[in-house]
Amino acid sequence: MEIVDNINHNSFLSIVIPTYNRARFLDYSLQIHVPLARLRNIQIFVSDNASTDDTKEIVNKWKCNYPLISYYRSETNVGPDANIEHALKYPNTEYVWLLGDAYHIPEAGIKYVLDIAEADKKYDAIVFNLTEKIYKIESKDYIDQNALLGDLGALMTCLSCLVFSRDLIKNANFSRYRNSSFIQTGIIFESIASQPFAIHWVQSLSVRDLQNPILKKVNWSYSPNVLEVACKRWCNFVFSLPVSYDPDMKLKCLLDFGKVSGLFQLKGLFMLKRLDRLNIKSYKIYSSYYKLTIDYPNFFLLVVSIAPRFIIKAMAIIVILASGRNKFDTIRRIVKDEV
Repeated sequence: MEIVDNINHNSFLSIVIPTYNRARFLDYSLQIHVPLARLRNIQIFVSDNASTDDTKEIVNKWKCNYPLISYYRSETNVGPDANIEHALKYPNTEYVWLLGDAYHIPEAGIKYVLDIAEADKKYDAIVFNLTEKIYKIESKDYIDQNALLGDLGALMTCLSCLVFSRDLIKNANFSRYRNSSFIQTGIIFESIASQPFAIHWVQSLSVRDLQNPILKKVNWSYSPNVLEVACKRWCNFVFSLPVSYDPDMKLKCLLDFGKVSGLFQLKGLFMLKRLDRLNIKSYKIYSSYYKLTIDYPNFFLLVVSIAPRFIIKAMAIIVILASGRNKFDTIRRIVKDEV
């Protein structure tokens, strides 16, 4: 169907993209997603957190190609959480897909959401998989808040996996989770804590990283404050969830984050060491959080923090041999410095 103007848009689904100083990623994201949106006249909203690069020019280029793109720019940097809040509030469609500018929505996922909406099924949110990370839990509806937190809470920190209903956004308590680094997750678990709900999990369809050999993805896990976010803020966030959540499910969710993200698996720990994020200074600051967020003993993390690289390799091999994991391939990769 030819798109005439912004009136003729899909009323069931829109896509919102919060962004900041990542014009090249945004350009490639729009290159990927505009053709998908055009098939069903889906609006795309770009929320720019006061970028100083050529983000605005990139959006204007794509608006000439696809008029159903709207652009909003904050006058000052309001922080990532507030920018996500702004982005979610722009559309007035039945569902809103929150998309990071370095992720790729599966084409079948758009059809999946539209089929749900057109069938008049009512969900508070729809959660998609992330690169098949969760494969043991089949697609299903969640109506138990603790089951959702224990099964999917960590995955739901990935904003691009989340599709929100208009009603959830309208009634969300955004202020409670501003500056938490997990506002997109918090508003869902806060909303469902005190009322009946239905959230649909889609195991078979995955959001993925954008694949472009020219663009090197640098996300928060490479930033200097990665342990501040992944340990301290993550703990504070999970423990701040309403008291109706089972403490055991909160503890499981805390540990799952490092596993789902890969940040606190062996490869992630080696990356953090190489970047000098794991050192004696950070150990002194965050070690009390390590026992809640990292599934390795603190003595091992202390050694990783202070030891030269060859000693770290030896310790990693000892841990693998004692764990009963898939030993030989992992050890080979450690010896060859591939992790």
